[in-house]
Amino acid sequence: MCIAVSGILARVTLFAGLRQYAALRQVRVPADSRRVMGWLTDPDRREREWRRLVEAEDSVQQSSVGRLPNGGLRFDQVVLQGNRLLRHTTEDVAILEDRIDRAHRAHVEFARSRTLIPLRWVMQERVTVESLGDETSVTVRVRGRPVGLSRVLHLLGYRDTMMARHLKGAAARRADFRARGVAAHFTGPRNTDASAGNAG
Repeated sequence: MCIAVSGILARVTLFAGLRQYAALRQVRVPADSRRVMGWLTDPDRREREWRRLVEAEDSVQQSSVGRLPNGGLRFDQVVLQGNRLLRHTTEDVAILEDRIDRAHRAHVEFARSRTLIPLRWVMQERVTVESLGDETSVTVRVRGRPVGLSRVLHLLGYRDTMMARHLKGAAARRADFRARGVAAHFTGPRNTDASAGNAG
């Protein structure tokens, strides 16, 4: 197993709120591309693993899984962390022969505060596979940005540092989770950096 690229890329623009924070990971595994794509898109496996992770987390208040017309899945969960209520959705936007596009949407409300404004952001994940004969190269790209009112406030500099730090970290964790999961399944031990928020 070889993770060839590991980095955080921040697209800097004139206005902070228009930045998109991205992470890129690449891994090569000893399996043909059809087998890798089959594993990545297997709905039964993904639902089974997601439910296992959700059941292991006491903070999850609600959860559901839905099957989509494109053959993909939609995962919804509500998580209570202190005074923060997180509503998180992961949805398969497109599943092609050599590419998977997923959207991860989050909405955070502060339960016991009248002054803290709810935060919203979206993480866009793209997984591509490239056949290298008996091996397959898997590339994971994740980029995140605030949306809605959060984007407007971010554009004006409100909580700019906090949001930037969160998006950078979240993009890196999600890309790591996907790349390590593929590598672990086809070459080594199981992925131990798993959580319901990253799964799907």
